[in-house]
Amino acid sequence: MRKVSASLFSSSAVAIAQMSGRRYSPTPDHPRTAAWYAALRKPSATPPGPVFGAVWTGLDGLLAYSGTRLLAAPPSLQRTVALGFWGLNVLGVAGFPWVLFGQKRLGAATGVTVAMLGSAGGAVTTAAAVDRRAAWAGVPLAAWVVFASFLQEEVWRRNR
Repeated sequence: MRKVSASLFSSSAVAIAQMSGRRYSPTPDHPRTAAWYAALRKPSATPPGPVFGAVWTGLDGLLAYSGTRLLAAPPSLQRTVALGFWGLNVLGVAGFPWVLFGQKRLGAATGVTVAMLGSAGGAVTTAAAVDRRAAWAGVPLAAWVVFASFLQEEVWRRNR
């Protein structure tokens, strides 16, 4: 796939996932969800809301960049596997807010976070065989999901 097409595809996929997830997020335009989330007992390591937005803006950009690099790489089995993990990460971006904020299922949201931990690690590992820059672009997402897994498990545990 040409780089321009790859960039349009991956950027669109990530943007659609982010917009889908935002429909359920605790933003000012979702006051009941924001109130529910604010009432949860959270660990002291939980960043303030604006930090989540800033972090995810960067992670989404890196996710789109990684997808662009992988889509533009020559076809191979390794590329297909790496794109599969990449796609799972994109689904996680859309799915986690739906499960946590839309369904208000803390345990299931912990499961989604752990699944994203696996898909983020798988994406980095498999992308390394295809395109090193794509792999390195996935490292911040993997690191963030390690932290997010801790936070989400704590939220689940504290609010059972």
